[in-house]
Amino acid sequence: MNCRDVRDVADSFLCEELLTETNHEILRHLDTCPSCRTEIDARRRLREALRAAFNRAPELQPSVDFQDRLREQMRQASDGETRAWTFPRRWLALAASVAFAAGLSGAVFLNRPIAPDDALALDATGDHKNCALKFRLVRMPVPLEEAAQQFDSAYRLLINAPPDEIPTLGGPARVLERHSCAYDGRRFGHVIMQYRDHVVSLLMTADERTPDAADTSDAIPRVIGRPINGLSVVSVNGSSHAFLLVSDLGSAELTQLSTSVSVPLVRRLEGSLQSRPMTLAALYRVQPIQ
Repeated sequence: MNCRDVRDVADSFLCEELLTETNHEILRHLDTCPSCRTEIDARRRLREALRAAFNRAPELQPSVDFQDRLREQMRQASDGETRAWTFPRRWLALAASVAFAAGLSGAVFLNRPIAPDDALALDATGDHKNCALKFRLVRMPVPLEEAAQQFDSAYRLLINAPPDEIPTLGGPARVLERHSCAYDGRRFGHVIMQYRDHVVSLLMTADERTPDAADTSDAIPRVIGRPINGLSVVSVNGSSHAFLLVSDLGSAELTQLSTSVSVPLVRRLEGSLQSRPMTLAALYRVQPIQ
């Protein structure tokens, strides 16, 4: 498969409409073609930005009255046109108006800056979906030690932490895989876990925002972004890195899990335990949530 072939089916690839064999051919091509990887990344980001425009803008949502009227008018039109198999011109005009409004609102949204937390949440859910759930990364994962040498020495923390089995108040979380991967230009340290029959991604990434003056030894998990396709994101921030959990768990349960998983990592990275050394097992001992 060459570059032209890949770009011809790029949108179908992103919509998951292709056969498995075709997907594999595209992934093999992307492994060796930086230009096509950039193209796929750009198209994916554009699609997510347009989708987010409607999810985050209440003023763009149709009113309940409009939906009810449109549903009733469409039903009547369908009943009246069953024999003729023609579509009234007024419905074609309405459809064109809706499509134009969608395109216009998307274009307006693209000119608005995305909040840092929202952008981080979008990238985190995208990486979780493509890497942990569907194994459809554009760039191949790399070992954490290699990523520590090439990109960020902090990734070395994830080689041994969290431990392979993490005790939590809701039961153990078990580590399945550790590596570094990238999504839409953002580099992550990625630990894939299984928790109560759910797949959970622990993602570590550099936090480019101005660090808070708050004491990170008391780091508090917080939900960021809005749920996307049933996936929620909980973040714990240090002075230079963010630790995120992504899963289809409920926000409350994911926040509780983050207290057991992410908070110890932030504290260890920040060096808050240097004056009081602790073993890895002690660091992840289950503590009741205050």
